Amino acid sequence: MPMVFFGGGRQSAPPKVPTPEQIKSADALGQDKVDDLVAKQDARYDAMTEEERDKYYVNPNMLTKIKKAFRGE
Repeated sequence: MPMVFFGGGRQSAPPKVPTPEQIKSADALGQDKVDDLVAKQDARYDAMTEEERDKYYVNPNMLTKIKKAFRGE
């Protein structure tokens, strides 16, 4: 009959270290997210008239400030 130890007798595995390929791919994904955010901001800016740009960037009202905070700008 095998001996049974209480507590399982298991050791936790050491933390996994990412490989250089994983680090590069994560960096590339992060850069893609930044590029996507910049493209959205550029499209928003291009779609505005001069008056809307002044109102949005120079003198934003409270609602605009809240929207920008939600978007992380």
